[in-house]
Amino acid sequence: MEEDGTKSYRIKDIKFFGSARRILLQSANGPCPLLALCNVLLLRNQLQISQDARYISFDELVAMVTNQLFDANASATRDNDASSPTGSRAANVRESLSSCLEVLPRLNVGLDVNCKFGGVSDFEYTQELSVFDLLDICLYHGWLVSQQEEKAWALFAHLSYNQVVERLIAYEEAQQRVANSAEAAAPPANSAGASSSAAAASTEEADSASSAAAALPDAAAASGSAAVPPDAETQKAIEEGLLIKDFMDRTASQLSYDGLMALHETLRERQLAVFFRNSHFSTMLKYSGDLYLLCTDIAFGYSHIVWEKLDEVDGDTTYYDADFQPNTAESAEAAALAAAEAAQESYLAGAVAMGPPQQADADAMLAWQMMQEEMQQQQLAEQRQGSSGQGGARPKGKAAAAKAKAASTAPGNGPRKGAGKGQPEVTSKKKSLTKTVKSCNMQ
Repeated sequence: MEEDGTKSYRIKDIKFFGSARRILLQSANGPCPLLALCNVLLLRNQLQISQDARYISFDELVAMVTNQLFDANASATRDNDASSPTGSRAANVRESLSSCLEVLPRLNVGLDVNCKFGGVSDFEYTQELSVFDLLDICLYHGWLVSQQEEKAWALFAHLSYNQVVERLIAYEEAQQRVANSAEAAAPPANSAGASSSAAAASTEEADSASSAAAALPDAAAASGSAAVPPDAETQKAIEEGLLIKDFMDRTASQLSYDGLMALHETLRERQLAVFFRNSHFSTMLKYSGDLYLLCTDIAFGYSHIVWEKLDEVDGDTTYYDADFQPNTAESAEAAALAAAEAAQESYLAGAVAMGPPQQADADAMLAWQMMQEEMQQQQLAEQRQGSSGQGGARPKGKAAAAKAKAASTAPGNGPRKGAGKGQPEVTSKKKSLTKTVKSCNMQ
């Protein structure tokens, strides 16, 4: 299957607390909440993907999640008596399921999520969030304002992100009104130089967040003009905007220290959840008191790295393997070698397991026979070298054997398919390869 970041996903096999699991990787940069949801279900073993599959399409995932939604909520939808409490709840669940079926096909491109700044699980309710509720998956964020900042907490802890953005827009408009008023109150260009300089200086200060509210009266006093201070509404918009802008500048990563501490306090040990940050959804796990994010970028496809530790707000991070051991240069090199050897052995084993090709393809038949003979010759050469201790360096274990086998069966060393009548060229190459093996044995 051709890979596309929004239409299909690559599958990676990992270990999760000793059990085999399959997770989804993402090749295209984007939010993709469906991938985070499915990875939670896969790690819970509530979804299973065939071992033969290397990629899975978005439509297949939607079908699998739809089935899981109905299975997980089957008992809650059986009561049809609307007058009873359970019947009323069943009706609500059925309505939510219907909404989820409309939402699921859109989850490959994004999700309408509007977080609030007072709690890690505080979001403005939208139809899309019902998917998380019905799958019993918690959605968290870490963008919290500190309760120690009393003014900021009282101002916007209860507000959503969209509402805070509206306050920032009002702040910028108020700044512009102050700047325009200061400019209009400035004396004519032919007035005293000192007064003109003071008015110009005050106009520049009006553009600064820290002095916007005081710029106009200072300018009026310096220039002797009749300008009046900002009205109460403008003054309030500037004061609120300063608090909000300061918080936004300090938490540009959309993760605050208060939010990080609240996440530690909220998540249970070994709880799986979905973490929202910078319009991206990640699979989160709490283990041994630490928070981890599942590494789902396509770059980790062949890597031993599985988890990323979430312990900093500024982007510094540490990567961990499936056993939650930190990644080091030594372990990375060893894991890369092991992965290469495994890929080589898998390739060789797959070629042997396929058996001889059909007789109709003469070139392929000869290639397969040559590969078998060459592997046998190579093994004999290694055995003779090991028993005599002569003729070059002795292969060191499976790694060298795999590398030797891989080198002997590399595409450039085998017969070239489609070379005219084929057999003469293949036969000559076979003889040359046999001579090479014999010469190695004689050394």
